[in-house]
Amino acid sequence: MTVKFPPEHIVIRPPVEAYSVLIAVTGGCSWNKCKFCGTYKGMYGTTQDYALRPIEDVKDDIDQAAKYNYHGFPVFLAGGNPTSAPTDYLVEIIKYVRIALRNVQRVSCYAKALDILRKSDEELDKLAEAGLDIVYMGLESGSNTVLRLMKKGTTAASFIKAGKRLLNAGIKLSLYIILGLGGYKYSEEHVKETARVLTEINPTIFRFRTLNISPSTPLWEDLQSGEFTLLSPFENLKEERDIIANLGENVTSQVFNDHVSNYCSIDSTNIKVDREMFVKTLDSYLNDPRIKKLPRKNLTQM
Repeated sequence: MTVKFPPEHIVIRPPVEAYSVLIAVTGGCSWNKCKFCGTYKGMYGTTQDYALRPIEDVKDDIDQAAKYNYHGFPVFLAGGNPTSAPTDYLVEIIKYVRIALRNVQRVSCYAKALDILRKSDEELDKLAEAGLDIVYMGLESGSNTVLRLMKKGTTAASFIKAGKRLLNAGIKLSLYIILGLGGYKYSEEHVKETARVLTEINPTIFRFRTLNISPSTPLWEDLQSGEFTLLSPFENLKEERDIIANLGENVTSQVFNDHVSNYCSIDSTNIKVDREMFVKTLDSYLNDPRIKKLPRKNLTQM
């Protein structure tokens, strides 16, 4: 049985926001067409349509957080992509958070590249000035072929433009990369183009996730028909190794493997400094014969 959640019910948040105050701003995702994503299509036994919450309801939730003394915590503005909301609406919410809650460590949210491109530089500056510290954006792949096949709804060039504009506005950017998203056929292109886009943007952070396919996603049908084949743990680690190895010398991003789907947990606070160590560590994994025998996790929920 699938339950439809109203927008005030929060479905997901990044692992890094596990101890944050969660304030629902939008429900669902304004795009919701990606082939690999089942988050709002029943992955958790729930669905959630895209909706923008009334601002007074959002403020009531912030007031409740203040009432129960949730001061000093990070605040995550929840929903698949709250940056789809009008800028003045978001600015009012962010300012209200900063007033109602004392010593907020950071204010963050998910974002889509197209949301950012629809906003002017002045609007992005307003969000930064109001106190939006960081956004989490799913790049997934730098390959236009993979992005098109996965119905991501944007291009590598759009990601580069959106990422640079966010950083220029003073908003930190955390990008997600999905290992294995190109399958066998486009693995090489996925690696090469993802490294290129990361080099162009030089995001504050990028994070690896390993592709697992839920039965609630359109990609599940491709998996069952044999049209799409999942990579092995060894091959996913090889993709990560090669993405890091192909980064430009300008990239100073933090890098994390902070997800249950991954097959390694190595991190870096500055990949420019740590790249050689990072690659050598992954090489040591790849040279371990046990890694080639490692079974896939085959997670159906993330």
